Amino acid sequence: MPIKDGAFGPDVTSIMGTAFEDVCKALEMLGRPDVTKEIIATKIIELARGGETDPIVLREMVLSELGLSQLREKP
Repeated sequence: MPIKDGAFGPDVTSIMGTAFEDVCKALEMLGRPDVTKEIIATKIIELARGGETDPIVLREMVLSELGLSQLREKP
């Protein structure tokens, strides 16, 4: 769903929340508490604004941007 007036709809917001939680869990597993939640949220928002709405793709793209290898776990 496209962004209207700079806001995300409930579906996209839910997807972003799922991706955020998944990235946080992955970072915890990788022992990377140095990455702040603000950085994670900012990256997810940027990607969603660009049109990405798949939570798995969002998670993988954020981890990749953070220089971490992609995880091959189930979401």
